[in-house]
Amino acid sequence: MANFGSVPLSRARGIGSLPDLLEEREGEKALIRAFRFAEIPLAIRDNLEMPIPIAAISQLFAHGARQVGCRSFGLDVGERMGYRSFGSWADYGAAAETLGDALKRLGATTQAQITGSRFALQPSGVHCVWRLISPVVGGDAIQYSDHIIFPMLGLARVYLGPDWRPDWIEVNYPRDQSANLIEERLQVPMKFACPCIGIPFTPADLRRRRPGSAGTATREALRSVLADVAMNECAEPARSFSAIVAMRLLDGQSDIDGAARLAGLSVQGLQRRLRQKGYFYREILDATRQSSAATLLLETSLPIVEIAYRLGYEEHANFTRAFKRWTGCSPQEYRTLIRRNREEPSPD
Repeated sequence: MANFGSVPLSRARGIGSLPDLLEEREGEKALIRAFRFAEIPLAIRDNLEMPIPIAAISQLFAHGARQVGCRSFGLDVGERMGYRSFGSWADYGAAAETLGDALKRLGATTQAQITGSRFALQPSGVHCVWRLISPVVGGDAIQYSDHIIFPMLGLARVYLGPDWRPDWIEVNYPRDQSANLIEERLQVPMKFACPCIGIPFTPADLRRRRPGSAGTATREALRSVLADVAMNECAEPARSFSAIVAMRLLDGQSDIDGAARLAGLSVQGLQRRLRQKGYFYREILDATRQSSAATLLLETSLPIVEIAYRLGYEEHANFTRAFKRWTGCSPQEYRTLIRRNREEPSPD
């Protein structure tokens, strides 16, 4: 769904095996260059649940493929990933009794993994096509779109068997000179320049049951999938921009220029959209820093100076003053107090 001022986001799990594959083929310097080009912190590898702009992920795939010089780079990444790389969200879908139910579940909970996109099961003649409707289309979408194909096929093959192939595959970019390499690799006819990425199924396919016992598809499992949908906790445009701010803080970057660039806006355009909804960039930065500071103080042993640097403060004294304003105590006092409370036994 495209809310006013929103930026389509995906959890970092959507990058999949790209960092490992790029580093294996071209080395660490190429990996660093690709992440810098896309303006994604390399530390995202250790923060797989963090939402990041889909446009930046697409840039990362495109630049990685250029460095490797391989048309099938996106497809290679997707093949190594498999559907389970998308974590509890994909597992929840694959726990359904039938393939049709699995696809419906993933469609209903798409926002747990990505926003600004959606999965849908749509009729097409005698088939129903499982489609990912994505904001990334055209020539820039080639590598990003290709990396989604194998995970989609992988989930279908849980129900239809490892050798199953669809009658065709739809992609949302025009045919290029090397597209035959992808067709040969997949051994499936391709339909190019479609609005979506799609895989068709017959009614019999959708009725196929998962071999053996189905997974535990309980209400508790659904709550687990949706419990950490941080992307939906606040209204737009604050949701999108706070996610961008949090990602950039992994590199200690807090300037509005970089945040606006990742949002695809000018600084003035970003400020205008925020003001129209009653927000200011400084407020979003402040709230994101507060949340990140609490996490770093409680879950790491990093020195206060290092935490201040990671949050984009040039002087740790400025961080201490800000933290006192948020909580009424210094960062060290907060860390000591919370850890002491954790260690004290609860009363009988």
